[in-house]
Amino acid sequence: MRKRHVVLILLALLSIITFVDRLAIAVAGPRIQEELRIPPHLWGWVLGAFVLAYGIFEIPTGAMGDRIGQRKVLARIVLWWSAFTALTGVAYSFAALVIIRFLFGAGEAGAFPNASGVVARWFPVHERARAQGVVFAASRLGGALTPLIVVPLQALLGWRVTCGSDGTTTIAGGSRASALRKSKRSALRPEALTIMACRGERSSARASCGSLQPCISFMPRGHGFTFPGSPPTW
Repeated sequence: MRKRHVVLILLALLSIITFVDRLAIAVAGPRIQEELRIPPHLWGWVLGAFVLAYGIFEIPTGAMGDRIGQRKVLARIVLWWSAFTALTGVAYSFAALVIIRFLFGAGEAGAFPNASGVVARWFPVHERARAQGVVFAASRLGGALTPLIVVPLQALLGWRVTCGSDGTTTIAGGSRASALRKSKRSALRPEALTIMACRGERSSARASCGSLQPCISFMPRGHGFTFPGSPPTW
């Protein structure tokens, strides 16, 4: 198995865990509402706080990944959401729950834009759509698995302990970040060198492409363009 396929598996696991964590509160919602005495019209604020923060910080966090590197940002995202998933279990009021969910959304924002950046770095152009499809399909699988995971845990341990136990996602995130630590070296395969040379990202990569065909070859009759070694793309 090639290293980029290992990276894809780890991104898929990250995607599954992301949706399990964000949807767990919806599954546990009735018990939380009952214990904290939150009426339905206020419960909407609890759920909306996450979505609002997620929308606000999605683009800035994606830009942060472009600036300092996707590996660092994804590792921070995993640590952040693990902490606030656990903190959800210690909320004892409506206001505290809203604040925790807002900060949860702010921390988890940018996971998918940065995952896309990892795919762009590790995969040649003719494999990227397939890799993105795996990542997004995994997120939907995570949503389908959430009730199957959360309901039995909630019945056995209660919603507070269930939220706290989700902090173990930090381990999965740490493993994924460690696997990506060597991305700069292990990604320097011929196709990766060519892609980086086309983007002008590394002078050494540009030098190594001196004997290759031009980075972008325009096709006749308006058929788009192609990178060396890849099928035509638009």
